[in-house]
This record gives sequence, structure tokens and C-alpha cells, in this order.
Amino acid sequence: MFIIVATKGNLKWVSGVFQAEDAARQYMDLIPDELKGYQEFVQVENITYPFYIIERQESPFRFLGEAEVISLFDHTDMSDDEDEVHFNIYTIDSDYRPKKPGTDYMGTLRHDHVTNEFIAMYREEGAVFLSKRRIF
Repeated sequence: MFIIVATKGNLKWVSGVFQAEDAARQYMDLIPDELKGYQEFVQVENITYPFYIIERQESPFRFLGEAEVISLFDHTDMSDDEDEVHFNIYTIDSDYRPKKPGTDYMGTLRHDHVTNEFIAMYREEGAVFLSKRRIF
């Protein structure tokens, strides 16, 4: 998988996801010069659609398969802060390219904000809950 990740100061986003390297490189060429310097071309081995992007505040993106996502949910502890978002999970089931190359349109991707309530529901229902949420 070929993923274009952008970092600008404290901001980070995924600018594109491509199964084919040629498509990713062609897309990279469409990114305006003023945004190109923030983009990084990343190749992720041994991952296919669907896969999942995990976004945490101060961490780089993680790209996981289904078994790794189950493990992540199994090992996420509840927080004392009920409003805390442990992480965001994005479900990627096809190539992704925003309308404006190089920009942050991740909010349009199917995603969930994983909170204590989310973890509690997962612990009660297991993978069935993730299926209901259209993660799996």
C-alpha cells in the first residue's frame, strides 16, 4: 500500500491512499508546490484493503489490519477522563484521494472517535460491535 502522509507543525493528515505505486506517484505530482514540502511518501508492506488508520494526538499514524485492531481494542484501558478520545480509527476499503490534492479531508473518511463509552460497548459485544459500527 502507498500512503501519502502530511505533517505541518502540530497538524498531520493522510493526503492519499493507493494500492498502486503509479497511481500514488501521479497523485503526488498533482499536489501544489506550497503543500509538497509537507508530504511524505510511505510504503506499507503486507497490508491490503480493508485496513485501518489509527490516529492519536502526539503519535504518528499507524496502519493496521483487522487482527491488530482487535488487539488494540483488547489492550486499550479506560480513562479517568470520560471525554478523552483514546484514538480515532479510520476504515480504508479503497483508494482515497481528496478533491484538492495534498489537503486534509480525512473527516470525509468513515471513522470513529474511540472513547470510554466505545471501549465499554466493545467489551460488552466484542467484534459484533465493530461490525455494527461498520468498522469490520
